[in-house]
Amino acid sequence: MRFRIPALRSPHRRFLLGLGLGVLASAVVALVTSLGYFSGYQGTALDLFFWAQGRARAPEIVLVGIDDAAFQRLNERQPLPRDYLAGLIRGLRKSGARAIGMDVDLRRPTDAADDRALVAAIVGGPGEPGGQVVLARTLTAVPTAEGGVVFHPSRLYDPALERVSGFAEVPRDEDGYFRRIPLAVPLEGGQFLPSLALALLAHLGAQSPDALTQALAGPEPIALVLPEWDEPRGKSGGTSPLRFFRDDDWKISFIGPTGSFLTVASDAVYQLGISDSPVAQDNPFRDRIVLIGATFIESRDAYPTPSGLMNGVEIHANILHSLLSRKQIQPIAWRASLLLQGAACLALSLLFVVIRPAYALLVSLGTAALAAFALTLSPGFSGGFWIDFLTPILAVRLGSTLHDSLERRRIQQSFHQYVGREVAERIYRDDRSLRGQRRIVTVLFTDLRDFTTLSETMAADQVAQQLNEYFPMMVEAVLQQRGVVNDFIGDAVMAIYGAPMDNPEHALDAVRTGLRMQVGLEALNAGWEARGLPTLRMGIGIHTGTVFAGNVGSAERTKYTVVGDAVNVGARVEGLNKELHTTLLITGDTYAAVKDWVQVKDCGEMKVKGRQQAVPVYEVLALAEAAGDFTRRSRWAGDGGSSWWSWGSWRRRKAPPPKLETPSRS
Repeated sequence: MRFRIPALRSPHRRFLLGLGLGVLASAVVALVTSLGYFSGYQGTALDLFFWAQGRARAPEIVLVGIDDAAFQRLNERQPLPRDYLAGLIRGLRKSGARAIGMDVDLRRPTDAADDRALVAAIVGGPGEPGGQVVLARTLTAVPTAEGGVVFHPSRLYDPALERVSGFAEVPRDEDGYFRRIPLAVPLEGGQFLPSLALALLAHLGAQSPDALTQALAGPEPIALVLPEWDEPRGKSGGTSPLRFFRDDDWKISFIGPTGSFLTVASDAVYQLGISDSPVAQDNPFRDRIVLIGATFIESRDAYPTPSGLMNGVEIHANILHSLLSRKQIQPIAWRASLLLQGAACLALSLLFVVIRPAYALLVSLGTAALAAFALTLSPGFSGGFWIDFLTPILAVRLGSTLHDSLERRRIQQSFHQYVGREVAERIYRDDRSLRGQRRIVTVLFTDLRDFTTLSETMAADQVAQQLNEYFPMMVEAVLQQRGVVNDFIGDAVMAIYGAPMDNPEHALDAVRTGLRMQVGLEALNAGWEARGLPTLRMGIGIHTGTVFAGNVGSAERTKYTVVGDAVNVGARVEGLNKELHTTLLITGDTYAAVKDWVQVKDCGEMKVKGRQQAVPVYEVLALAEAAGDFTRRSRWAGDGGSSWWSWGSWRRRKAPPPKLETPSRS
């Protein structure tokens, strides 16, 4: 009998347990996530999400890289020569760049004339393409008395350069990767400084530095109307609000590995700046956002990202692209997240009730994966919220598994009462022998004498009380002798020995069981008589023969049982106890197997109902004391002692005739 939990499950308990665990786990994860403990796992999951999108196009941004060739030509001078930087800016203005940002260290002054020339190039003249160049500044953390942190931005060599600027630092995650950035940081005095990308985007949208500073210090959420890039169409999409909170960490949507942006060597741009020749209209900088930064090795400006090692100017380009395309994925508010996860738990709990748990898990994970993959391929995707649906799926699956485990344990504990633990475990494993085979077994039938008539004179609760004391004794007697309680038929019991577990002493174990039952009923009768209850009498019939043993039934209900003439003979022999006024009868086939261990009275051949041939019948009077010793020793041998049993049986047959003991008759 194979136990299939889906067939035995309790749908309402499975649903409630899955729903409860799912909601509880979601609440705990939401709380822990809000405290920042799962940020690393979320970052890794988002890395996979962006990786699934593949390499994106970002033609609106072009990089000017000061590479190793340029650095060597400049005699590896640091700070970089200011006249060289001024030439780069002039070349980009001549090329029609829409906006220019520079990720270069400008803290220390150098040659005064060169410094003034660079300031003039950065500030630009009225109506000059690109306007003022947006510069990068570094930050120094300053602890506050309240336990918080504010930042002090670095001073540039000329205060005029600080007016249009943003910070360049990108925070490092616990795993060492750079994948997020705050859009603004608090400064001393209650003001806020934007990131380089946000300052550049605001400058591109004609947002004055004062207006940007005022907006960053205003009420939240902050809403800035800024340019937007229509990624599916590959062109500017006008303007739209960019809403965020000051403590938001924007996840950087990397478009691909290093080299994904169009990068032009700085020497070529410098030549444009110092040349008097006009620049072609279809050059790569026209109407583009251009970022200037160091890419030479000595700059030490390369950092690990989910897309590989990347120069700082490329990281800022990815940040700028994320802001332009509005590709921001951020954790949703915890209340809304918990509400959505609760709805997901409800749907998942129903799913795990309707179909098998393993299939439900595959369906839920597959659906979530396909939805995420379809979203990454959607041309209209432009960011959204990070919602954790993996926790509800796994929590509901855990609830289903826990329910199945508890249900299985409950069923096993109940089943062990009838067949014993060893037999039950074999049944749970769906042993091939349970599927049906011919076996020689011993069957035992018991029945209470005149119980139907007795029940008519007793109250129903008294009948139930006596049966509740009678059946446990009977079952215990069967299990102690490695038998299987196959069925209860009213007040009758049917037990099997030798199936499904192999037992070379099945006939002797059945006889021992019958004698135990007699002793047990005597003890019960003594107690009932003392309480003024009627005593009971029973009959026991035992037969050994060939049967079909295996699982029988339908797909909805399967039962392990034995079928064959031997079963019918055993039941009929039990009925002969009334006629012969006996308690324990065995057939000749059983006697042949146990004759060396029992004392019997030959009752002759008896006709049984439904069978033409007479059946030799013996009344069991006693069990040999030596066989009793053998019983105790075989208990320690267990199933692994089948060879020991055979050796013990041989040794007993070679021993002197055993001393016999006579149990009292019921």
